[in-house]
This record gives sequence, C-alpha cells and structure tokens, in this order.
Amino acid sequence: MALTTTLPINNIKQQFCQTLNAQNMLILSAPPGAGKSTCLPLWLLSLPSLANKKIYLLQPRRLAVKNIATFLAEQLQEKVGETVGYRLRNDNKTSANTRLEVITEGILTQIIQQDAELLDTGLVVFDEFHERSLQGDLAFALTREVQTQLRDDLKILLMSATLDIDYLSQALPDAHVLSSEGRSYPVTISYQAPKAQQRWRDHAFAVIKDKMFEHKGSLLVFLPGVADIRFLFTQLTAQQNQHNGGAQDVKICMLYGELSVKEQQQAIAPCENGRRKIVLATNIAETSLTIEGIDLVIDCGFEKVAVFDSASLMNKLMQKQISKASAVQRAGRAGRLMPGQCIRLYGKDDFERRPLHSVNDIQQADLLPTLIEAARWGVTRLAELPLLELPSKAKEQQAWQELHSLNIVDDKYLLTKHGEHASMLPCHPRFAHMILMAKNQAPLACLLTALLEERDVFKGEQARFDCDLVQRLQLLSRYKSDYKSAHKSQHSNPLFERIIQQASRLAQQLQLRLNLQALDVTKTGLLLAYAYPERVAKSRGNHGDFICVNGKGAVVHEQDALAEEAFIVIAQTSEHGNQSASQLRVRLASQVSLAEITVLFAKQIKQHDSAIFDHKSGRIIARRQTSLGAIVLAEQPLTQGLTAQAISTMWCDLLRQKGLDFLPWQAKDLALKARWQWLNDYFPEYNLAAIDDQTLLQQLSTWFTPFVGEVKTKAQLAKIDLSQMLLSLLTYEQQQIINKAAPSVYIGPTGRHCPISYSQDKSPKVSLPMQELYGLTITPSVGAIAGISKEKQGVALLLELLSPAQRPIQVTQDLVKFWSGSYQAVQKDMKSRYPKHYWPDDPMNAKATNKVKRHIKE
Repeated sequence: MALTTTLPINNIKQQFCQTLNAQNMLILSAPPGAGKSTCLPLWLLSLPSLANKKIYLLQPRRLAVKNIATFLAEQLQEKVGETVGYRLRNDNKTSANTRLEVITEGILTQIIQQDAELLDTGLVVFDEFHERSLQGDLAFALTREVQTQLRDDLKILLMSATLDIDYLSQALPDAHVLSSEGRSYPVTISYQAPKAQQRWRDHAFAVIKDKMFEHKGSLLVFLPGVADIRFLFTQLTAQQNQHNGGAQDVKICMLYGELSVKEQQQAIAPCENGRRKIVLATNIAETSLTIEGIDLVIDCGFEKVAVFDSASLMNKLMQKQISKASAVQRAGRAGRLMPGQCIRLYGKDDFERRPLHSVNDIQQADLLPTLIEAARWGVTRLAELPLLELPSKAKEQQAWQELHSLNIVDDKYLLTKHGEHASMLPCHPRFAHMILMAKNQAPLACLLTALLEERDVFKGEQARFDCDLVQRLQLLSRYKSDYKSAHKSQHSNPLFERIIQQASRLAQQLQLRLNLQALDVTKTGLLLAYAYPERVAKSRGNHGDFICVNGKGAVVHEQDALAEEAFIVIAQTSEHGNQSASQLRVRLASQVSLAEITVLFAKQIKQHDSAIFDHKSGRIIARRQTSLGAIVLAEQPLTQGLTAQAISTMWCDLLRQKGLDFLPWQAKDLALKARWQWLNDYFPEYNLAAIDDQTLLQQLSTWFTPFVGEVKTKAQLAKIDLSQMLLSLLTYEQQQIINKAAPSVYIGPTGRHCPISYSQDKSPKVSLPMQELYGLTITPSVGAIAGISKEKQGVALLLELLSPAQRPIQVTQDLVKFWSGSYQAVQKDMKSRYPKHYWPDDPMNAKATNKVKRHIKE
C-alpha cells in the first residue's frame, strides 16, 4: 500500500478508528487538504467492525467519483473495479471483490430501494455533506431510517470542511463529533471589488488577464455558469493570441458539469513541464478535486442555483451570491499543495454580510423526483422520513397533487400500479408517465425524454427562432441508427451520442428496441401532452400568442414556425425576456392537433353555457363553449335561453374585470355605503358586514348574484335597487342599527330634513340655516344606540350653519359655545346683510324659525 503518511488526517487515525468501531453515527469536520477523501477511506478497509462488509463512499459530483476511486485504487496498487470501484448512472466499475464503492447520492437511493436492509453493507460515508443537495438529503434520510428501524449495526459517517456542527448535533443527538486539522499551507485573502457601474464580467476579465501575464503559477477561477466561462475563455484566448511574447505557456481550460468526463479530466490533469494553467470553472471545482499547480484562486462570488418555478414547471438557473462557507471552500483550493492566495472580486464588507450557509436544495428544487422515491419507500408525507429539513407544506402539497394528476399516486398518496412502473424508470416522473402512456410510441417517448433531459441540440440563433422539438428529433433520427458506429466516426457528436445512448437504455428497460428511422415524430405533441397536460396551449389569434390550460400566457417568437399553429404543447420555457410572471417565453414545444387533444383529454373536457357582455349593444350574447381548463376548444352561438346562473356568472365576471364602478350607482346607494362604512370604522361593536369594494367583489355571489339572473341588458341593470341588494348582507336588526345609528337625514327643530354627509372623517356633516337652530343648546349626534354602543353620547355632528342665501357662515360642533361666543359677530354681519330676517340677541332662548321677521310673533 503506497499511502502517504504526511496528511493531517493521520493525526486522528487512532481516535477515529476507535470511535467508528464503537459508534454507529459519526460526524467528521476536516478542512480542505486534510485527506478525508483520499486517505481516510482506505483506513476503513482494515477496521474489524467492517470486516467483509461493503462500504459506500458518496460524492455529490460525478467527476469526483471517478477521480477519488482512481486515486484510492492507485494507493492500493490495483486497478479500479477491484477492492475499490465506482458506480455512476450508466457507468459501473465494480466487481465481486469490490468492498469500497464510490457512488453518487442518487445511486445510493436506488440501492436502498432495491435492498431495504443493506444487508451486506457496514458503513455509508457522506462526503462533502455540507452541499446538502436534494438527492443527498433523501439518500441520508433513507440510510438513517435503515439504521434506526432495520439495522442498528449500520454505521453512518458525515464528512465535510464546512459542516454546521451545532445544527447537525441537535438534529442527530446520537452522533459523535470529531475534527481534524487541515494542511498548514497559508492562503492570503485579498478583495478587489469592481468600480462603480463596472460589470462584474469585465472586471473579472481585467483581473484574470493581468494575472495571466504576471502570475508564475496556475489559476483557478470560479464563475457562475457556462455562458460566463465561455465568454472569458474566448476573451482570454484572444488576448493570448495577441501577445506573442507572453502567456504562451498558459493552457486555458474550461471545467463544468456538461462537459464529458474525459474533457473534465483534461482540465484537472497536471500540466506539461514548464506550462501553466488557467481553469475557468463553476462550483464543480469547489470540493473533492485537487488541480495540480493551483496556487491562485480568483473568486467572482457568484453561483448559478437551480430554483424550481411552479409557474413554468422548470428549474431556472438563478445567479446568486455564494455563502461564506462556499467562499472558504473556494479559497481553500489555493492552499491544497502549497502556499497560495485568493482574490475575491467583491468587497470585504460584502463578504461579511453574506449568510454562513446557502439555502438548501429542498427549499428551492423540484420535489417530484423526491416524492416518487418517498412514495416508493412507502411514506405519504416527507415528515415521516428523518430528513434534516422539510420543504414548506404548501410546496410539498402541490407536488403531491401533481403526481396525483399523473396517476402516479392515488388520493392517499400511495403509489398506484402505474406509479410503481414509473418509479422504476431512471428519468423525471413526468417523462416516466409519458413513456408508459405512449404505448406503441414508447421508443419515440424514450428519445424525447433523453432529448429534454440534456441541453438543447440547437444553438444560438437557431435555438432562438426554432422551438419545434420535431426538428430536433428529425435531426437525431438522421444522425445514425447505430450510435456505436457513430462513436467511431471522426464526425461523431458527443451530445447526440449521450442522448441516443440514454434513449436506448430507457427502451431496453421496457424491452424495446430504439430504431431511429422508424419513429413517427408527428406524435411528439401528443406525447408531450402526457408529460405536461397543464401546458397544452391554444393560439389567442395574435401571431405567437398562446394561452395554456393552466391559464398562463405563453409567447412563441414571431419568426418561429410554431407561431402560426392553432395548438401547441410547451416542454420548456425560457428564463430570459421581459415577460410578466403570468406570461412565459416558449423555448421548446411541439404542435398538437385538436383531434389529439379531444381524444387524450376526453374526461377533462367540459361543455358549458356562458355569456359575454357586448359593450356596443349593451346586451348579453349567449354561447356554448367546449373547454379544457382555461382554453376554449370550440364554441357556438346558443339558440335557446340562458340559465339564470349563466347570466349572473357573466355579470360577476364582468364586475371582477371592470370593478364596481361599472354598476349604475345612485346617490342614495353611495350614501348608504358611506353610512355603513362610517359605522364599521367608528362603531365596530355593531359587527356589521364589511362594505369595502374588495370585500364586495369577493362576496358577489351573496349580495349580487341572486338579483341579476334575469337581467340581460345594462339598461335593465340600471333599474335594479343596489341599496336593497347591499342590505341583503344584513339581518333586519342590523338594518335597523344603520337607520338609527347613522340616519341619512337630520330633522331640525322646524321639521326640515337635512341630509347628513358621512365620510372617512369621524364627524359627519349636516348643513342647514342657522335660524332653524335657535333655542337648541345640545349639539345633535349620531352613532350611539343605548345598550349596544360603547359611547353613550355618540359623535357630535359637524354643523355647517347657512345664511338665508344658503351660503356657509360658520361651522361648529358646540352650539352653546357658538351662541355665547362668536354668534355676536355673526349676528352683526347678518343684520346688515339680511335686515328682514330675525337675528335675536339671545339665540339660546329664541324660537327656531324659517320665516322672516314680519311673520314672527314677538
């Protein structure tokens, strides 16, 4: 065994082995470079407690799986597949002698589903556990359940450099925690934030370009996504070609998940003697990889995160700031083999404000693949599994309902027979459902699934202006029927080969043969409708404008051939564009016929009578519609009379669209609303129904619908008593409360009926001639009803006193104060202006009048 003994992890070897022999749950925190992935796994092979037992070592990334397995096998001076092997989706290097198997989290889930007790397994190791992918969380939950419910001797080891130890210790109280020192190579951290208004890409290019010419070692640059990597690769290559005298010894490499494993290996392989390297990478290089010669890391501070959008039914790659933990991981890449430095392309204060850990996948990823595995395991709620974190109840409930709509689970969330078959297919549940429902078109469904699970085969302008999946399938079907011979060809296309290989494997699982030339690609839209029934869409009549079954709007580029189709099914939407949240930009789709929709959704298609309001004639137009969700498949004029329900529904829809102002409100109706609202604002103890516009729109079925079933024109609507309709929300007793507590008029001493004006102000207002209030010493009030209201006196009216010419002369809420105070000045002015009218010196003891002096008996 050619194992190095200089790694820091060796300092805790004895303690680790003793603890793992005695305990079944262990957490190990070890900084980058300690040797937890490359040294520690080989100790496990000689532990007595694991003798003759299988050991699974989980890695979150495919590239790390192969690299670590190869390195460990070399330490044993063996080939991969003997004592140490690896297993990936569609790639297996193991044998009957393999004891230590390096795998991804998804592989472990499938192993447990097939062997619930993990009978020949002694230990499961979760490396880089801090990444907390959704697959990783599920794999851990299943392993933990096996340990606690079925195999109390099964051991679990969690390892990472940046674990949240406090959180894990609380979640796993039986776990024992160990820590190891890392390598002693120091990493110098510096910050170079872009200047104001400078784009981060341009800033990154400037910094990398300078280091390409100045720095003597190799660089690792962390970038958010593939587009950023390709952009900088092009710019740096151009700079290199322009400078014949410098940086010619630099090899510029790209490193991201979509590259083949061979291309990824080239990026991390040691450089030839005398050469340096610049590796432009996503966070695939953040953990578990050592790139020879790297002593400078440039960190842009961003990452692309897949966030599931329930509106588009897609994982959208969103650019977000990385957490502090990720920043520490990235910086650590510079000190794996020698002292290094890390340049962060953002400010130190920015770093300090960032969260310690990233949001975990379970809060933002598509739950359907997880839920189908949970149902396969036999649980109907994720809370039944020992997950370290749960999604929101609403998000989980929506995902269960989606599986139910695909007939994968029943109404109790148990797997149906159909769901059992779907769970066995290695693809998304929507695509598994599509393949199983395709019947004699299953080979085409397999190819369509493989195509949609890879990146688009079209690029650039072609992808932008051609979203038709049929064109892509025809291209694949013409590629070559035997992809093995294509693989040998100098003109082979790696992306095409991966798609055809995966399609062939899916077909083989169904005991079918994939014959590319025999596929009927005209059935593509029909198959897509099985996977995405919500996104069957109908043209709205405008070129490229569609409405989906779920009510969402969708736009096809006007230059795209599909823009002219009547019906399409949308497979993918774009995250780009200025569309609102209710409108999607179509990225991949296919045409579907009305006949196919009618047959496929026969049980969901509904026929109903409806009515629309024609604004020109002011009348209702009746029609009979055949609908699938929000799209109208067909409609025809209705010759017979409409039902009262259809008419009232039309009026309600119109009000929700136009608002309550569309109704012909009369002055008395508005006055009633104002009185009612005033009581709700200042006398809530009366418990009257809400009368605001939002509530009225929500309760149309209660106060509006019963009165308009026979109303077919706006002229007829104008004759309806809206006040009586509103009062239907109240009991008789509550109606009497409004009449008593908020009367519409004030009856003065002379018998005059003066309207009271109610508003948002606390004091309602009434206007009347001052002479008609002589002798009155108590200011009239409203609002209070003895025995019901809290205020015994109520709210004093705001009295607007008018001259004989009906012009305002004074406003008061205290008549006694007015009579004894400012009245004298008013009296003097009124006598000079209106000498024929009565202006007594003692108004408090005078008699109210509406007559001039000659008709008054002194």
